Amino acid sequence: MQDGVNANRDGMLTLDSAYNFARFLSCDAEAAEHIVQAAFLRNDVEPGRRTRTLMLKGVRNCYRTWLTTRRQRDRQSDVFAHKRLPDAVSASVLQSDDRADKVSIRAEASATAIRCAIETLPRRLREILVLREIDSLSYREISEVTSLPMGEVMSRLACARRRLASSVGC
Repeated sequence: MQDGVNANRDGMLTLDSAYNFARFLSCDAEAAEHIVQAAFLRNDVEPGRRTRTLMLKGVRNCYRTWLTTRRQRDRQSDVFAHKRLPDAVSASVLQSDDRADKVSIRAEASATAIRCAIETLPRRLREILVLREIDSLSYREISEVTSLPMGEVMSRLACARRRLASSVGC
């Protein structure tokens, strides 16, 4: 332990965040594992100097490569059709609270219902929402991960929150 940092614990938190981010982007647990592995093995940053933000940026880049490859392979199929929320998802799972600048989740909502609601969002909105609400990154950190201006990050986050609230009937 050095300077209050536990490499094992902090490394696992970064890895958990990376997997979580890849899982929400790809909507596929197996693909998320491959994406995180590819991001972890990238040589852009030496292993001892990887930060959470740099790791998430690598995950995003590897996801985009995976998505391009998948689209090329599945060009003739209707794999990327718009998803609908199943009728089993409660209409009051999520509530947008503009004053708190957060999306609050009702206690009785299941993890599956929440995941399904988030996965219905377009990728460009879903990635911003996951980074802010689940991984608790600041707007500046999200801007670094996505290479977007901070104003665009805030705009996409607001749009994602509105769409999420309307998709569940809030």
